[in-house]
Amino acid sequence: MGRLQGYAAWKLVLILLAGVLGMGCASQAKTGAFVQVDRLESELRRGVSTKMDVQRVLGAPRGQGSAIFPTDPKLREVWFYQGMKTTVDTDGAGALRLDLQQQILLVFFEREVFDGFMWFWNGGVEEKR
Repeated sequence: MGRLQGYAAWKLVLILLAGVLGMGCASQAKTGAFVQVDRLESELRRGVSTKMDVQRVLGAPRGQGSAIFPTDPKLREVWFYQGMKTTVDTDGAGALRLDLQQQILLVFFEREVFDGFMWFWNGGVEEKR
């Protein structure tokens, strides 16, 4: 039965791929919003801002948990934010281009107070003037 399920999954993938290739146009999918990280630095203060302040600036997190770092063994609460955008573009001649942009933001709290953040983005270097 596992073999039949695998065949059905591949058949579905091929049908979807044929549909995308046949369109000869771009399609886009998004999940979450891209966070304006500069707002973290301008509107929040480490050791002062609260969870309510962070939620006012960033909105509700997509997930949360906790973390301990080897250099500082204090337990910190972590909020997780993610934004992702994929674009599939075809030229109608069989060429397929997939573009993926992803942003991940981890916001750290110590005793309900903003304690810093880590931010990752695969979209290149942003130039500010």
